[in-house]
Amino acid sequence: MGRSVLITSGKGGVGKSTLAVSLAAAFSARGLSCVLIDGDIGLRCADLLLGLQDQVVMDMEDVLEGRCALADALYPVNGFGEGKLFLLPASQALRAAQVRRRDMNKVVDRLRKYFDIVILDGPAGIGRNTRLLLECADRCIVVSTPDSVSLRDAEKVASVLDENGLGHPDLIINRLKKEYVRSGLAEEPRAVADRLDMPLLGIIPDSDRIYAALLKGQHPYLCGDRELKNAFDRTASRFLGDPVPFPQMTFSPVYRFFHRS
Repeated sequence: MGRSVLITSGKGGVGKSTLAVSLAAAFSARGLSCVLIDGDIGLRCADLLLGLQDQVVMDMEDVLEGRCALADALYPVNGFGEGKLFLLPASQALRAAQVRRRDMNKVVDRLRKYFDIVILDGPAGIGRNTRLLLECADRCIVVSTPDSVSLRDAEKVASVLDENGLGHPDLIINRLKKEYVRSGLAEEPRAVADRLDMPLLGIIPDSDRIYAALLKGQHPYLCGDRELKNAFDRTASRFLGDPVPFPQMTFSPVYRFFHRS
């Protein structure tokens, strides 16, 4: 039986969906079978990030309404091993209020029987759609950028989830510039996680190549930035329980001594 994980955020625009498709690729690159469910009902985008927009015919709504079998709405993603990575796209017409919890749970439970990892790419915020997906998830990850607005919203989401018995989420800091941490402009990620009382799962560096890859219709995991790919791989490893250390973000005392101004 596979495991399911919801990836969400406190606010939009933090790179949550890009991170979701990249983690799915990282799991598949390790030889694990993975299916990505675009759970942002009514606002799907994972098909574009995976270059499948011209292939999608059936989607989540067709499955839930019984117009097609679940297998007919699963689209393989090339480049990560045959049968290792699939997408179940969201409907652009359906609304979260129209989806019954038991139906969504049934879909996720069936997928967990055939895939090692089921990733639910959820919406931002703590609305009905997020709560619907949380009931299907074994684990939750909150994505935030290092700025104070995103971190405050991430903390609020984590608090609401915890208070409602929906689990204590892990934290991924996305789009981090090391030089900002070293100059004191941004707080060190491990200190952020401690302050928010959230286990730190990953630190993803900022990269111009991500946007260039999206403009070209390329998968962000294969954008050519080695540091970025390594960060996705390390995050996937930590998710699976491997004791992977975090990279050094601050200069050592020796370095600071010999580079004093």
